[in-house]
Amino acid sequence: MKSDNKLLQLLGLGVALVAIYMTSPMFNSSNIPEGMFEDPKTGNPMLLGEITVQDLKQDPFSEWYSDEFDTYEVDTELINAIDSPEEYTYEVFLGTWCGDSRREFPRIAKIFNEMGVDINDVSIVTVDRDKISPNGEQEGKDIRYVPTLIISKDNQEIGRIVE
Repeated sequence: MKSDNKLLQLLGLGVALVAIYMTSPMFNSSNIPEGMFEDPKTGNPMLLGEITVQDLKQDPFSEWYSDEFDTYEVDTELINAIDSPEEYTYEVFLGTWCGDSRREFPRIAKIFNEMGVDINDVSIVTVDRDKISPNGEQEGKDIRYVPTLIISKDNQEIGRIVE
C-alpha cells in the first residue's frame, strides 16, 4: 500500500513538472521574437500596431523589405508632378503576413523618400488578417484590404490608395 502511494506521488510530481515545462516561457517552443505576434494561419511572426520602418528592417521582415525597396524604380516624372507633398499627412495600413503589403509598402516608402517626405512622419499601422490593430487604429478608417494608404489634408481624408 505504501509503495502504491509513493508511485502515485511520483506520477503526480512528474505530471506537475511536465505542466510547468510546457507553460514556461523559458521553454517555449515558439520561434516568435519578443514584441511580435504569431500569425495563427502560418505560425510565422507578424507585427501588430503602430510601427516604424526600422521594425521592418529587422528579421524576419528585412529580406522582403530591403529587396523591394532596393529594386523598385520610382517614376520621378510622376513624383515631380506632386506639388508640396509635405502639406499632407499619410497613414499606411499593412499586414506583414500579406504578399501585397510586402511588395507595395517598401515601394511606398521609397516613393516617400523620393518626394522628400520623412518616413518617420508617416503613420504606419500593421494589422492582423481581420484588419484589426491591437490599439484600434483602424477604427473608423474602413480598412478592408491591405496595404491601404490614406492621404489627408487639414484632418480631412482627400484620397486613398488601396492594395
